[in-house]
Amino acid sequence: MRKSSVIYYIFILVFFTANANSAVITTTFSSNNGQSGNMFDIVNLGGNKTITGFDLNLDLGTFGLEVYGKSGSWVGFNNNSSAWNLIDTGTVTSSGVDLATFFDVTDFLLDATSTTALYITVIGDTSMNYTNGTGVGNVFSDNGELQILEGAGIAHAFSSTFTPRIWNGSIYYDNTASVPEPASIALLGLGLAGIGFSRRKKKSL
Repeated sequence: MRKSSVIYYIFILVFFTANANSAVITTTFSSNNGQSGNMFDIVNLGGNKTITGFDLNLDLGTFGLEVYGKSGSWVGFNNNSSAWNLIDTGTVTSSGVDLATFFDVTDFLLDATSTTALYITVIGDTSMNYTNGTGVGNVFSDNGELQILEGAGIAHAFSSTFTPRIWNGSIYYDNTASVPEPASIALLGLGLAGIGFSRRKKKSL
């Protein structure tokens, strides 16, 4: 294997690793209302994206959380728990009202050019803070890659609905369309290691 070929493969590995582009979109942390949780839609304007975490606006304290998702809009499914998939559960200790509290959600995929509904809720409490909106489905945040639409406040779980409400928080995500799977990266790394070993062996003969 020529030295130039080794350099090429190293470049490909570095390029794809660097292009696991991380980004964030935020609504607001200026709340004037609250309930157990929020339902809202995310519109993916481009390629596949992987959601990796949330910042939430919670009362001060320690709370259990549930995160649900469904393909398409939440509208018409706010009281239909069977339409939703449980993405993750966990416990967080809040930073306080109108301050970001991070929740490291289990990574999940947003398909390219899709609408996905999320329901993020505190378990058995009314400690999720949000903001009164102007109309369900209005675009509140748009960063050119994702849009977060105005949605609803929802009593736990899948109960009383209050509209329109703006979810307070941030969504962390990776652009994953051009990134090889971890197994592919690992195999490429092993291949490079093998090339190096082979070259050393030949040199020692």
